Amino acid sequence: MKYREAKNTDVEQLATIHANSWRSTYRGLFSDEFLNNEVFEDRRSVWNERLNKPSNNQLVLVAEENNKIIGFICAYGNDDAQYGSLIDNLHIKRSNKRNGIGTELMIKAGEWLQSRYPENGVYLWVMEENNPARVFYEKLGAINAGLVDKPNPVGGGSAMNCRYIWSDPTVLVNNG
Repeated sequence: MKYREAKNTDVEQLATIHANSWRSTYRGLFSDEFLNNEVFEDRRSVWNERLNKPSNNQLVLVAEENNKIIGFICAYGNDDAQYGSLIDNLHIKRSNKRNGIGTELMIKAGEWLQSRYPENGVYLWVMEENNPARVFYEKLGAINAGLVDKPNPVGGGSAMNCRYIWSDPTVLVNNG
């Protein structure tokens, strides 16, 4: 397994993994119309922007096997004055889940945050109904800091989301 920073030539692979992840995880939370017909183009637009015009506080790491991306993580250092650095995305191809790739990507993002934003906490959002993700983050030492009814980023509607927090990146790295 190779871990590296994402390049702008990775847009298609990241968009595919992200779209497939949303299709399998958010069915019933996002509209079928969006998931069936629009999600790939939406995610491709997001990753095209992020990888071709990255912000200074952005990290996108990929897990690669046999020159194919099988997972990725995106983090933003010092994203929020109260909660600190944001883990914005973590997605692993369905066939590669439960092999430690997500944990390794979280640790590597934590190490990056620790080296650049050590004074900040770390947080992320998880839809309340996404129990597998909630269990995963809790195993990594995250604390559920409460529920917020957040608008869905696409497809309309809203959903209850848990804000998971780590007091600082060291807690994330040490629990991985």
